[in-house]
Amino acid sequence: MLSMNQLMVAMQRWGFLEDPAPPAATRWITTFLEAYGGQIVTEDDAFSLVAALRAEACVIPALELERLRTRNVLFFLDSIGQYVDHQEELRGLKFAIDIPAIADEFGIDADDAFGAVRMALTGTKDGPPLELLFPLLGHDRILIRIGAVNSRLLHGRGLEPIKYGPDGKPFEPIPSHKPDVDGGKLPEGEEGL
Repeated sequence: MLSMNQLMVAMQRWGFLEDPAPPAATRWITTFLEAYGGQIVTEDDAFSLVAALRAEACVIPALELERLRTRNVLFFLDSIGQYVDHQEELRGLKFAIDIPAIADEFGIDADDAFGAVRMALTGTKDGPPLELLFPLLGHDRILIRIGAVNSRLLHGRGLEPIKYGPDGKPFEPIPSHKPDVDGGKLPEGEEGL
């Protein structure tokens, strides 16, 4: 496994970290090694993970994006963005309680909520716990990534999900046990989307 100093030097060489490194970099690297340490043997192992975390966007597979294509999921993700925006520190948050509570407002089950947040932030179904992922991404990247997903859903082809998946079977986005937010109405000025 890479040491903190080895990773710091590598990140400086890759252009992800200034030299000298600020004190906050030590906390970030410690969190990174806690999240991904078991997967990292060489610098090459770390590079793609660090690059993905430092990028402003991630690619969400098409069918996974389709699963997010509902008003309730869109507003849930927006609420997660607001939740993050109101936090001074992203370490130590009670995600196991807070995310299901926010999801419940929109009728989304906890497992689907955690999956939607992870997909919106990383484009993957698995990874480190959100308690580690959120401080690694930071406020700005989380808000940018959630904003990008919401914008893509609203301003792409709209919120009407596809009817059938590639296998020809009926396709269902993340379900909600509550009616669409605002009875299915979009915010004023966005009715034609």
